[in-house]
Amino acid sequence: MRARAKLLSSVAVAAELALIAGGALVAGCQNGGYGDLEVQTFQLEYIEPDAAYQIIDPYVFRDRGGMTSIDNQTRTITVRETPEMLARIEQVLETYDQPAPSVKLHFRIIEANGTGESDPALQDIQDALPTGVFRFRNYRQLAEAVMMGREWTSIRQRVAGVGARFYVEGQIGAVRVAEGGGTVQLEVSLLLEEHGTVFETAVNAREGQLLILGSAQPDPQRGALILAVQVELVRP
Repeated sequence: MRARAKLLSSVAVAAELALIAGGALVAGCQNGGYGDLEVQTFQLEYIEPDAAYQIIDPYVFRDRGGMTSIDNQTRTITVRETPEMLARIEQVLETYDQPAPSVKLHFRIIEANGTGESDPALQDIQDALPTGVFRFRNYRQLAEAVMMGREWTSIRQRVAGVGARFYVEGQIGAVRVAEGGGTVQLEVSLLLEEHGTVFETAVNAREGQLLILGSAQPDPQRGALILAVQVELVRP
């Protein structure tokens, strides 16, 4: 712990010297009526320094001497700002500098214009379809699957459905966590065992959003297939 504290102290001193060398006013000097500027170094645990820089940049006002520097080797970011803004930046970093959550994906495979009456439980699917596009007489659910994964991992599952066997596979990309929700980059393919790939697509899914990823009719004897997904972020 002493070694780490000494390292952070050295980093802070080096960063402050670099900021001073830049010619801006330093802590203890009045700057345009905004108050004293101070220098603080933040240790990052999970997010990359470049990502942290983008997150806190709106809180650093260079017209009054605010500055930011990052050190990728020590995973630190050093900021010169007013004490009030430094406190705000610390809160923001605490919000974002968290372990990446697991991604829970709930897939539903729907057949449109299937036999029988529409299932009332699929009203949310009908409501999510664009007005005037992909509208069918009735819908029935053939299969569903729930998968778990993490950022930058592959997903694949065989799904037994009504009258067919499906595969859902793809890739979970970047996971972005924000206050009140988050987003997941997702590549997904739906495969029908006897026909191969039905369709594939890439989306940026918001947490909790019901997405209709696509529809296709691989077999004239079968109704159009619709793949829907909802994303949930499972936080540690």
